[in-house]
Amino acid sequence: MTDINSYVEYFRTIASEHKEINDFYMMDINEPLAALRSNIKYPALILTSLSGNFEASNFDNVLDSINGGFLIIGHLDRIDDFSGEMQLVSKMKQIGTDIIARMLRDYLECELLALKAIPGFDVNTMSYEMLGPVFDNDYGVMYTFKLQDCLDLEFYPSKWEIS
Repeated sequence: MTDINSYVEYFRTIASEHKEINDFYMMDINEPLAALRSNIKYPALILTSLSGNFEASNFDNVLDSINGGFLIIGHLDRIDDFSGEMQLVSKMKQIGTDIIARMLRDYLECELLALKAIPGFDVNTMSYEMLGPVFDNDYGVMYTFKLQDCLDLEFYPSKWEIS
């Protein structure tokens, strides 16, 4: 099962180590909105919430299928600057591509934090969508991907008070 703390820490590390990313947020909508009022630093990586489902075609190999994702956003000062929007979105897409390359490298090299954070990472599940304007004339790209991990559904009687 994906370790949620490792997942957040992994992407926080990516945001801090990429030379062009200047901020990191979780997708609790209140966090980026509060940051907008206190000067968010662009470009920013915003980590989306995890979702998923269990897959158990047989009960021997239960899988945790996880949907993850992130946004890379930048800011335009002028409203209705179409040329600027396209340049900004292109730049955000390049940063997103850098992140995907980093994820793939970390996963293939069995980097410990990546193995905990993005188990079963498959670049073939990566998809993206242009965004904007969002928040306060921000534009960027949202990436989504799937992870897959084995799930332990063993029943432990010691964790229960069953009468």
